Formats: sequence, structure tokens, C-alpha cells
Amino acid sequence: MSLLLEHQWEHALLAAVIEAAKRECPGCYLGRTAIQKLVYFVQVLDVPMRYKFRIHHYGPFCDEVPSALEWLQADSIVEDLSENDRYSNYAPAENWPVLQEKYAKELELNKETIQSVVKAMGGMDPNTLELIATLHYSFRWVQACGGNGPWQNATITKFKEIKKDKFSDDEISHWYDDLVAAELIEN
Repeated sequence: MSLLLEHQWEHALLAAVIEAAKRECPGCYLGRTAIQKLVYFVQVLDVPMRYKFRIHHYGPFCDEVPSALEWLQADSIVEDLSENDRYSNYAPAENWPVLQEKYAKELELNKETIQSVVKAMGGMDPNTLELIATLHYSFRWVQACGGNGPWQNATITKFKEIKKDKFSDDEISHWYDDLVAAELIEN
């Protein structure tokens, strides 16, 4: 098997996240929103990549991820198992081992981080992933604006500017506390 298209490290990273998520939760739906959020948190944990995330309808979003997924599908590295065109359900495909071998060294260096993100979040529904990723993004935005904290009130205010009333105060507080406990947010 050989690949027809030119692939980058980020393509291998996306495919590795998909493989890890399907291995962790084989029956789980793995759509576009979930992949965006998993890759966002992989980046937060310092896995090197050129992807840039901005805030979008469903939280942090990278414009390059959807086209990379199409590129990976075109070369049978990943496949979409969904029968509905409105949704996706990604899984590794027959050519994944070829790309995996090409980036074996980089993937091995980042394997633990990928697996820990997928283990913690891979089985979550897209709404929960949207909430926690947007909450984390809000924290980073507030922190980048300066100051010494505490960050909770400003982070939640920013979150509500973005998400309005989509999530309850209890949900927001619960996940804020969980992100603090996971050391992804400073209190």
C-alpha cells in the first residue's frame, strides 16, 4: 500500500487521535465536533502542531481540521462510518498503518498525551466536549488579557458571553471545578 497524497505531521496526529478514541470507546460516535475538541486538548497539553484554534459555534475550532479529515479520507487513512451525510463517525481505515509508520517516532513521543486525553474525554458527548473546551478557551483568553487571578468569575463571564444561556450555572461550575482538579485551569 502506498499513499497518493502528501501528508503532514498533523494528519498523522488526527488519525492517531481517531484510532485512540475508537480503541478507548469502540461503540462511541466520533464526529467532527468531538475530534476538534480532542485535538484542541491534545494541543493544550503541548503536543506540537501548527493548528490554530479560534472560537466558533461549538467552541474552539480549527479551520484546517475538516479539510485534513477529507484529505485523510481521500487516501483511505480514515473513513466515515456514518450513514447520514449530516453527521460523521470517523474510524481508522486500511492505509492508516502506512502513515503511522511514516510518523512513528513523533507519534511515539506523543502517544501518552494522546491516550490520556482520549481516555479522559473520548467517551463524552459533543455537548459536554463543547462546554469544557469553550470553558478552557475562555480561561486562556482571560489569562492572556493579564492579571493575577483569581480567574473563575472572569472565565465564567467570558464563557457566558460566548455561549449565552446554552449551559446551566451548575454545569459550568461543575466543569470549571473539574478542569481545576485536572490542572487544566488555574484557580
